[in-house]
Amino acid sequence: MGYSPPSKQTFSPATRLTTGLAGILIPLAYLVLYTPYGMDSTDFGYFYGYAWRILEGQVPYRDFYYIKPALPLYWHAFWLWITPERWEVLGGKAGFVAAMLATSWLVTASLNKVFNLERMGLPAALLATCGFVWGVHSFPHMPWHTVDGILFAAGSIWCAVSGRPAVAGLLAGCAMLCKQSFLLVPLAVVALAWLYSGRWQSGAKCLVGWLGLMAAVYVTLWLTGAMDAFLRMTTGQLYMAEALDAGIFIYLRQNWWLPIMACVPWLVFRLRGWPIPRAFFPSYVYLAVLTVWYVLEVCRTEAWIGYGTSWPTFFMLLGALSVFLPSVFLVPWLRAPEGGSPKRSIWLARVALGAALLTSWSVAISGGYKIPAFFAVPLILSFIAVHIRMGGRALPLTWACLAAGLLMFWAGYQHPYVFPARSMPRAALSLDAGQIYPKAQNVMVDPIMYEKLEELKVLRAKYGPVYKTLPGFCLSYYLNDDKPVCSSDWLIDWEINAEADTLYQELLENKVTVFMERDQMDTVKADAYERATYTVPQKVRHSWRIVEEGRQFVVFQPPLNLKKSKN
Repeated sequence: MGYSPPSKQTFSPATRLTTGLAGILIPLAYLVLYTPYGMDSTDFGYFYGYAWRILEGQVPYRDFYYIKPALPLYWHAFWLWITPERWEVLGGKAGFVAAMLATSWLVTASLNKVFNLERMGLPAALLATCGFVWGVHSFPHMPWHTVDGILFAAGSIWCAVSGRPAVAGLLAGCAMLCKQSFLLVPLAVVALAWLYSGRWQSGAKCLVGWLGLMAAVYVTLWLTGAMDAFLRMTTGQLYMAEALDAGIFIYLRQNWWLPIMACVPWLVFRLRGWPIPRAFFPSYVYLAVLTVWYVLEVCRTEAWIGYGTSWPTFFMLLGALSVFLPSVFLVPWLRAPEGGSPKRSIWLARVALGAALLTSWSVAISGGYKIPAFFAVPLILSFIAVHIRMGGRALPLTWACLAAGLLMFWAGYQHPYVFPARSMPRAALSLDAGQIYPKAQNVMVDPIMYEKLEELKVLRAKYGPVYKTLPGFCLSYYLNDDKPVCSSDWLIDWEINAEADTLYQELLENKVTVFMERDQMDTVKADAYERATYTVPQKVRHSWRIVEEGRQFVVFQPPLNLKKSKN
């Protein structure tokens, strides 16, 4: 295939300068141009609301519903606590960008300790920037536990190859405490610490760091009286069939037409025996078709799109190919371990890239988000490794990846993530939410959200602190500086582990006034899957009495005959 690994690779001063500038300027551009825009009433505010409960002295599980490990709540409570009030909401959005950038640099630095990226013809700064661009687009700019998970996972991988195995185990445990799907990450980090150092003691220290953290967490749960509630709330959300679908079958049923189309010109030239122009390499054709499809789809739907046509699952399969055939794709770039045998080199190559790919894969094993796009660096590296094996060069392809990412996601960001879905250009987000709630200073929203915030503030002043916004609006207590009076901020069946009757009874017993979002009054399911049902909001909608109707909220209060309503 015209493949011969170079013995040495150096970059010109111009290349080092341009890749370094890209690594600085592009993340800053994302921070300024995209971060201030957008707020919705479902997912957005989730971690502001629950972090606010922590600062109010509540304990997860014991005092409120939370169906995942609770480390992200304390993590965001800390940042909320130290951030000046007027910057709190914007700071959380900016923290998303910072965390995504940190994960890209950490995993790039880790892989560069194992593989000689410069010899590969791949500047580390360019790979990190490219991974950042292809990952940061995957979700709206807001605090999210999945981002926390990959941040801790990236830190653990870095420590595993930097001679800090105990810290690596601790951070891998932290990743697991962000989301159940990161369960396998600590095992991969233990194996990496062992193989990279060549000493079983390193693996043992990593294991002790992980298990020691787990022991401390369970002791804390027991001492705070939250153990039984923790075990009840954090299990049973995802069935095995759903896990297999998200973890395996989604990769098999992805859109195959695009990679097949990308290989057609290359095959024609190969079969004819003609020299293959670089522009017709499958990698470049793939990027070109993906970019055109993505931009056209954005223009057609006028909606926010988090990812292109199965590119994350396709890149993941390329990564799996590299891990299963490391001598073909990875070992030529391996930094030879001291005293290492060829067998150890092969396994080190497998486990190093495999641990990073496992983190990407772990992102997607969930009931909602099923695309492994957040942790994009190992996916991009796998794409580049296959391209090199086919006779291509890393540097121009990585620049092409960066250009394609910037173009696609620039187009995608022109239509913000809003729920319910509304067709609006990003230019419509022109109103400062801080004019109503100072905590949201410089967060730009559309006129509908602005009016909703205004009305919420008026209703809170009129009806007092014993209220609940439905079906979501998770940050309402936080924005109003109120002590939560309901044990869940988002009464969707998934987020309360289907304990709808318990939560409904709580609303009745506390005589809570409900502010129901008018545009979601008749929404039965927030998404396509069954446990996204709004059981409690619909019970309120059909059984409670309306006491006031506004433009954005309809105010409900419990039935006058509570005894009859319980029957």
